[in-house]
Amino acid sequence: MATPNFVILYVDQPQQSGAFYSALLGREPVESSPTFVLFVLDAGFKLGLWSRHTVEPAAATSGGGAEIVFALDTPDAVDAAHADWS
Repeated sequence: MATPNFVILYVDQPQQSGAFYSALLGREPVESSPTFVLFVLDAGFKLGLWSRHTVEPAAATSGGGAEIVFALDTPDAVDAAHADWS
């Protein structure tokens, strides 16, 4: 089975979402335009933020969503990350 290495989130405002993820991830995007922002993370994993208004083919559903998991070792690490990100 192939291992996924790219996640695209459909977002309302890619530039605003890009600024959020830039601060969260501690890195700048490798590509940025008004409709798409791309981050390349460790080991080559990619996170794309694509305008839900311009995605091709058009999204067939409204709302949308996704989940990104940041696995941490302890509850204290979770609390520290939450405090840092807040």
